[in-house]
Amino acid sequence: MVVKLEKDENVSGNPELASQGFGRISRTSPPEFDPAFDKDEACCHFNEFGFVVLKGCLSERELAHLNEFFNRTQLERPEAWGLGKKRTSYQEASGLIFSQPLLDYPELDSYTRHPSSFHLVAQLMGGSEYVRFSEFNFRDMPEGAGHGAMNFHHDAVVADRFKRQPYMPCDWLCAIHYLTDVEPGNPAFCVVPGSNRYQTLEEAYEDLSDAYWEVPIYGDAGTCVLYDTALYHTRLDGDGNRSRRTWHQYYARGGWLTSSLPDVENYVRPPTPVLTNWNLFPERLVFHPDPEIRLFFSHWNTAQCEWVASGFSQALRDAMPRGNK
Repeated sequence: MVVKLEKDENVSGNPELASQGFGRISRTSPPEFDPAFDKDEACCHFNEFGFVVLKGCLSERELAHLNEFFNRTQLERPEAWGLGKKRTSYQEASGLIFSQPLLDYPELDSYTRHPSSFHLVAQLMGGSEYVRFSEFNFRDMPEGAGHGAMNFHHDAVVADRFKRQPYMPCDWLCAIHYLTDVEPGNPAFCVVPGSNRYQTLEEAYEDLSDAYWEVPIYGDAGTCVLYDTALYHTRLDGDGNRSRRTWHQYYARGGWLTSSLPDVENYVRPPTPVLTNWNLFPERLVFHPDPEIRLFFSHWNTAQCEWVASGFSQALRDAMPRGNK
């Protein structure tokens, strides 16, 4: 099946200047950090710019396993990837996406708290006891998909981020792992450093002035990008012909944190809301024998609550959005 992206209109930036954003693309790559030896430096970079690039986060064995998983499941379950006759709107924008592979594949469980990056995630979110699982998906941009010109956007945000002190820990964090090499010409993740403190991309463009850059992130397979979901980002499509495979994992912040707002005494930050209303966690992880794992998978939405109450009914799962995707 030939997969083609539907092209977006540039509504987040200036369409007279560029097909995405404002077209101020950096030719300088951001620094890469070794997650084993540069932990403090990596966290400082994230705190200042809203993202950090980590090198060598997946072994050759893990990369081989995950790419084999892509190949195998695209043959076994093409509809789950969007390879069937009916492609949804989110698939039209993202190429191929397998939204909930964890549900049926225990072989992926060990990746959810991957040792190369999870210790950094934990530090950025205030400690491992505050990190909650939100979402885990795979994305595949096939060769020849064309130019979708996805808009710069942010993911989930909380309004108090503009006033609370301190800003960190962030509310949600995403880890994108490259499963194939990403070079100029490939589709690449692209960020606007420091834009997580702005309501709109235009505000960031005007206020950051000469510090405003749209920074594509290139790297070898195994590279991991951690970013604050409030950061403006997109996918640059490259030449429209080359492919890219990625694993995306989202984390939420749990717990109650003492904080401050200018006009509120004794302000306490509550746990962040759920990321989606459709994402499900499998029974083996929800009721895992390790209490630390159970806490990690405790950030439930209403769909999860109903599924648990039903005894993890297959019929109920089948009726849910993306229940089998």
